[in-house]
Amino acid sequence: MYTGTAIQRRSEPTMSDIRSNRRRTVLRSMSLVLASSVAGCMSLLGDNSDGSIPEQTPAINEATESTVASPNGAAPYMQPASGTTDYGVALDNSPVMGSNDAPIDMYYWSDYLCPFCSKFTLNIHPEITSTFVAEGSLRVVFLQLPNIGPNSLPAALLSKCVWNQVVDNDPNRFWTWHRTIFERQGEENSGWADIENLLTITDSAGFDTDPLRDCIQNRQDSIKEEIQAEIDTADQAHIKRTPAFVFVNYNTDTTRKITGTQPYNAFESTVQAMKND
Repeated sequence: MYTGTAIQRRSEPTMSDIRSNRRRTVLRSMSLVLASSVAGCMSLLGDNSDGSIPEQTPAINEATESTVASPNGAAPYMQPASGTTDYGVALDNSPVMGSNDAPIDMYYWSDYLCPFCSKFTLNIHPEITSTFVAEGSLRVVFLQLPNIGPNSLPAALLSKCVWNQVVDNDPNRFWTWHRTIFERQGEENSGWADIENLLTITDSAGFDTDPLRDCIQNRQDSIKEEIQAEIDTADQAHIKRTPAFVFVNYNTDTTRKITGTQPYNAFESTVQAMKND
C-alpha cells in the first residue's frame, strides 16, 4: 500500500571534499537565463518552505482497466548512467538521454501535472535531442520536482519505477512513456493523474503494470529518498517552478539556468554560449 507519508527534507548527501567544494563553486557562479514573462508551474499545495512534499497518496487498487492506444515514437539516446556528478546528482536511478561523455549536462526538473512541462516535452525537447544530444555535446538528466498537486508525487514515483523496468533492456522506452503521459495530460483538477489512470495510460503504452504496482508499493521509501535529493538540489539552485533546467559545463565550471518553458532559441543560445566558454 502506498502510505502517503510526506517526504521530509533531508540534509546534503555526504560527498568527497573535492566534489563538495566544486559543487559550491558551481552554485555560486550560476547565472540566470529568463524571458521577461516566465511560463512555469508553481506549487498549488501551499507554501512548503521546508522543501518537503505534503501527504499525498491515493491507494492502488489490485487491478486497472486496460485501454488501447498507440505508443508514441521513442527518441534514441536514452541510456543508464552511474555515480554522482560534481553537481551532486545521483545518476544510478535517474533517466539519462545522451552520451555520458558529453561536456555539458542539462538537469531537467519536471512535474507530470505541469502543462508547461508538457509543452516543453512535446515541442522543445525533440529539437534539443535532434541537435545537441545527437551531436554528443549535451546530456539530459531527468529529475523530479513534484510540487503541484496531490497526484504529483505518485506520478514521480511511477516515473522512477518505469525507468527501473526498462533501463537494462530497452531504455529508450522510457521516452515513449514520458512523452505519452504528457500527451495524455488532462485539465487541471480533472483527476486525470489519479494513480489508477496513470497506470491505465502506462498499460496502453505497452508496459506491464504489475511490476510497476509492486515497485510503487514496496520500494516507495527508497524512491522517495531519491526524489527528495532531487528536490533538495532544486532548492539549492533556487528553483521553485517547473520546468526548470540547470546547465553545467564541467570542462569550464560554468553553469546557467533556465526556468519555465522558453522557445527553443533560448536553449540553443545557452548551449552554444557554454560550448564557447
